[in-house]
Amino acid sequence: MKRMSVALVAAGLLSVTIPGGAVHAAPESKSLDPVVKAIKKQFAKKSGVRFSVKRRGGPPPAEDLQASGAYRFNASGVFAADITEISQEAEGTGRSREISIGREFYSQAYVRSKDGKYVWKSPPTVGKWSYGRNYAGVVWGEDLINGINPGFLKLVASHGATSADGGTFEGVRTTLHSGTVTVPALGERQAGMTFGTAKEDGVWSGPIVWKLWVGPDNLPRRFHAIIRFTRPEGGKAETMTMNVIYRGWGKPVKITAPPKHLIAD
Repeated sequence: MKRMSVALVAAGLLSVTIPGGAVHAAPESKSLDPVVKAIKKQFAKKSGVRFSVKRRGGPPPAEDLQASGAYRFNASGVFAADITEISQEAEGTGRSREISIGREFYSQAYVRSKDGKYVWKSPPTVGKWSYGRNYAGVVWGEDLINGINPGFLKLVASHGATSADGGTFEGVRTTLHSGTVTVPALGERQAGMTFGTAKEDGVWSGPIVWKLWVGPDNLPRRFHAIIRFTRPEGGKAETMTMNVIYRGWGKPVKITAPPKHLIAD
C-alpha cells in the first residue's frame, strides 16, 4: 500500500495508459494455450479464485508488502476484487483494504506507528470507506503482470516458454512453465504491476523472468516473477520479486460493497 497511490486513487488520478504496438517476439510457444483456455473457461463460468501475494523491492518509493484477497470473474475477466494489503513503511505499518465491483471502488487505509498512533488515515475516520467510480487505475486489464492474465500469458508465450515437471505444490502435481520477456514499459497502478509493449518517454523498462506452476487442470497454482526496472536515463537497475499463490479455483466468491452508512462523504 502506498500512501501516494491511495491519495491519487481518491482523487481519481491513478491510471496508466499502455499504448499499442508490439515488442519483437520469438516464434510463439503453444505450451501456454491450454492454460489460457482453462482460465477463460473460469471467466465464462463467472467463478472466482482466492490469492495471496508477497512482493519485495522495486523502484522507490516501493515498499515490501503482503496482500491477500479474492477475484470474482465475468466473461471478460476479473469483474470484482477484494484485497487487503499490509506494508512496512518508514513511519510504521501500513494497512489497506480495497474493494472494486465493476467500475465502483471502495477503499480504506492507514499507517500506524510502532507506538500505536495513526500517522495517516484515508478516510480520516477509521472504519469508514472512501468511494469513487470509473478510476482506470483500479480496473483489471490485460496490461497486468499476473499469472492469470491472458494478455500477459500471450505476451510471454510469444517470446518462448519452456515446460517441465513442476513437482508437487500443496498436494497437486504441477507443470512448470517459465521464460523471460523484456518489455519497453514497466509501471504500477492500483490493480497491480503493469507492462507496456511500446516505448514511452521517462518510463522504466526491463526484463521479466517468470515462472508459472499449473495443475493437471491447467489452472495456475503459483506465479513467480523477478522484474528488473531499468531507469530511462540509465544507471543502476532496481529489482522486484513477486510471488502469487492461487487457491480455490471455481469455488463461490462473494464480494459486496460496504454498508452505505460507512461510506464517507
